[in-house]
Amino acid sequence: SNNVLELWISERKFFLKHKCGNLSTLRYGGFRMRKMMKKAIALGLIATMSMSAATIVHAEDEVTLRVLNWGNTDEEKIANDAIARFNEENPNVKVEQTCVPVESWSDFIQKWITMCTSGEAPDVISLGLEAVNMAVSNDLLVPLDDIITDDEELTAKKDQYAPSLLEGFTVNDSLYGLPNGTQTMVVYYNKHMFDEAGLEYPQDGWTWDQFRETAEKLTKDGVYGFCFPCTYFQLTPWWSTNNAALVGEDGETPTVNSEGIVEAVDFLNGMYKDGICPEPISSDGYTMFANNQVAMVGAGRWVLNTWQDAGLTNDDFDCVQWPVKEKDGSVYGGSAWCIGSTTEHQDLAIELLKEMVSDETLTAVAAGGQQVPPTETLATSTDVMGTCPDNIMGIWKAVTIADPIAAPSYFGDLEQTFLRELEEVFSGAKEPQAAMDDAQAQVQSAIQ
Repeated sequence: SNNVLELWISERKFFLKHKCGNLSTLRYGGFRMRKMMKKAIALGLIATMSMSAATIVHAEDEVTLRVLNWGNTDEEKIANDAIARFNEENPNVKVEQTCVPVESWSDFIQKWITMCTSGEAPDVISLGLEAVNMAVSNDLLVPLDDIITDDEELTAKKDQYAPSLLEGFTVNDSLYGLPNGTQTMVVYYNKHMFDEAGLEYPQDGWTWDQFRETAEKLTKDGVYGFCFPCTYFQLTPWWSTNNAALVGEDGETPTVNSEGIVEAVDFLNGMYKDGICPEPISSDGYTMFANNQVAMVGAGRWVLNTWQDAGLTNDDFDCVQWPVKEKDGSVYGGSAWCIGSTTEHQDLAIELLKEMVSDETLTAVAAGGQQVPPTETLATSTDVMGTCPDNIMGIWKAVTIADPIAAPSYFGDLEQTFLRELEEVFSGAKEPQAAMDDAQAQVQSAIQ
């Protein structure tokens, strides 16, 4: 098992050296990695089972639960606080948290494999939505449906989540995680620029055509009407509102060159070519919005603290739902707490899971100003979400109508290929249809 793991790690180091990106541009690397990972984990679990068979555990011995988390020191502290509350009721349980400061999903997966192959497989895991299909395909997680049904506290908690959020952590009709935070997208607009142009503020339900017409009227005197980045998450609402997706309904079949995707790419490229939007590959729309250089921009909650620190107030800006082509929609991502399939202490793991998704923990996560709480009670509380902008509750509405970010088991190949071909479009090297056809062919080749 060590040879398999070393070979896999060697491949990952090469991949990171030559193709690495940040968390939004590199996840866990593709189809070949899945095959090697499955083999490494399988060998590691056999070794773990062999060691377990030779060990006699006495009832009076201290029980150890292992937690695998990801994020920065703030997320680690929030989890440690939840663990401390869990230990108040379970003093004989030792909880060991491993928190990986993730810059790419490959870091997280490498740590997970190492824990599994060394006999220290985690009992409770915080898992990004992008990695759910991969984890399930490798039999790493326990389905939560029966566990929740048999537990009144978890049943009540599940009912507080937006159904759309649970969908993202459901594979083959089984739920594998309870979300602890989410992000989504709305359109923010500069009130002063609308006022000066004599335009009414946009309302939910506005259309793509109305959006473009508005953005065109706001484009003047060195100010752009809209700015969009060439990034996977931030562009997804355009596919969602056109009733399209980068993968099919089975969550695995690539549909990169579908009519709805090509139409959306053509729409965005048209706005850029007509001078309504700045160059999308390198422009920083969020800074431009704060500096009154762009009238509208798409974002989630994560920009609000920065904008308020820059002096923006409710008088300056507000938000509205994404413009509609075929249906209301947006996108969401995030993470959830899950239970590992190899846990020997499932009852205790369930109790720890409850604390990880308790209102106290979820409020602490939201307090950082980045995440949207995943339950309606917290996400519609001004004590938690604040009061800026005026339509702050529109962010929760976006969550309830959003689609999960497309995250098949070959996510790394899909994201990198798609963005590379989008850059070909925005650079003028390819037409949208040709670029998406090329992306489709490349993704299909990578996963065969």
